[in-house]
Amino acid sequence: MELRRHNVEVNDADPFANDWLERKGFASQLTNIIENNKKGEVVIGLSGQWGEGKTTFVKMWQKYMEKKEIASIYFDAFEYDYLEDVFLSLAIEIYNYAKVNNLTAKENYLNKSKNTYHLLQAMIAKTSPISIDSTIQEKLAHDESQTFDISEVIKKSLNSALDNAFEQALRQKEVFKDFKKSLSQLASEASEHDMPLVIIIDELDRCKPSFAVEILEKIKHLFLVEGVVFALSMHHEQLEESIKKVYGQNIDAHTYLQKFIDYPTSLPKADLSNNSNRRKYFWNQVDFIGLPVRPSQSMNRAYELFLILSIRYDLSYRQLNKALQNYKYLIASLDLNSDYSYPTMFLMVFISILKVKSGTLISKIRNKAATYQDLVEGISEVRGRNEFNLELLQNFIRFSFFNIDSFQESEHGSQEANFYNNFAGLIGQDENKVLMSLVQRLESFEDY
Repeated sequence: MELRRHNVEVNDADPFANDWLERKGFASQLTNIIENNKKGEVVIGLSGQWGEGKTTFVKMWQKYMEKKEIASIYFDAFEYDYLEDVFLSLAIEIYNYAKVNNLTAKENYLNKSKNTYHLLQAMIAKTSPISIDSTIQEKLAHDESQTFDISEVIKKSLNSALDNAFEQALRQKEVFKDFKKSLSQLASEASEHDMPLVIIIDELDRCKPSFAVEILEKIKHLFLVEGVVFALSMHHEQLEESIKKVYGQNIDAHTYLQKFIDYPTSLPKADLSNNSNRRKYFWNQVDFIGLPVRPSQSMNRAYELFLILSIRYDLSYRQLNKALQNYKYLIASLDLNSDYSYPTMFLMVFISILKVKSGTLISKIRNKAATYQDLVEGISEVRGRNEFNLELLQNFIRFSFFNIDSFQESEHGSQEANFYNNFAGLIGQDENKVLMSLVQRLESFEDY
């Protein structure tokens, strides 16, 4: 069993073949924005919460644009943030694209990129241009008895520094201008039918705050040129938090972000009130999060229970994602060689959902104040093909209130025996610590 996020696969022939979220129409709208901005120099913001399928969508959209002969580059910002140099990371990705597609403009672009990179490094390393102290020290070292007009030395040093700064500013402007021109020429060669080159920046909200903010600024000041359109895939609220971490909590991060985005858009949400959509979304998230899927009756039934409880408790996108993440934490904390049986799986599902939906009940369990009726309220009202799974869950919840005498006095049905065998170490003479133990186990994984 591997608890890792799975890679996204997109059908080349029909990018939206598995578009159960029905986002092909949205991809068409975004493409229209590009086709209506042939000269480029615009930025599209694509916002969506974690786990809503942003990466899947932009990769489908990229293939969709490819079929419409619109050139595009996919840049995973999170993959590059270890380099810390935004310009180098993005410039390399663009050059690799030009090299793979054998664009004649690639060598000129490479040379101009190198010039720009060296200049940016020099600007970072440069200290104060006015070295008055060293000038004075040189004169004193030559002849300590010599008298000189210090104001004249300062004046000459300042004039020299200003001349150098002026010349450097002119050179910087020329180097940046040449780089932008080379990128624009590359973009023009890359796309046909006068379409712009689209550069998709993904995972922007997962980067280090400083790297994410620098991407925005480098795009605006260096990479946003004629013939280029940027599409930023992100969770805009998380990106705004990154901006605050860089510039302080008092900055109006929302207004700051707006300066960089011409077309702010949001990824369409699936309609989870439709049970069919909820089921599709659920299994998509199971795969996305990297939860185990194997031919185990108890595991499969646990997932079915998860689905029916998510409907019963009306879990939102975020709540469903978090509950699945909780479930992943609990599974990861188990012995990988153990046989996951119904009591373990069902109660882990139940606690995972309660943790995001009812802090009050979790607190009651933690403080030994929860009753059986507290925990099963509403569950017994659900009827349908999952009725057996819900009855099984209610039985396991009931058993979690048994002490060891209760089990010894029971008729030892298969369900009781199964439960006892799973949790024997947590069932004592005075109390049953099964639910409390699961809550404590889950809370040991709280986010930092």
